[in-house]
Amino acid sequence: MACLRKYYRLRANSILESVIALCIIAICLYVAILVYAAVFTPKTSAKFYSTRNKLSEIYFMAQVNPDSIEKMGNDHLLIHQEWINSNLQQINIEYKDSTGVTSKNNFYVQN
Repeated sequence: MACLRKYYRLRANSILESVIALCIIAICLYVAILVYAAVFTPKTSAKFYSTRNKLSEIYFMAQVNPDSIEKMGNDHLLIHQEWINSNLQQINIEYKDSTGVTSKNNFYVQN
């Protein structure tokens, strides 16, 4: 019986060490979740960058062939040109992707 008591007795140090270890693990998990949430935002997704590249592609195509910009407009793409003054033109491009997310970009062209 004396041997059984020796094996079932828990020391306070082992419980305290376990609680401290669980706190450290919880803090590390919290920091990892914060980093994960900061990295994977909608502005860092691949879809965001592909949409931004599509807007830049449309803008540069308009630079190469300015007359084709009116022909590019459809229900997913809205292009609005506006002259700010005699030398500066503003081009607003709105692109709606297949998920319905609208991305808008303004470009300025100096003649």
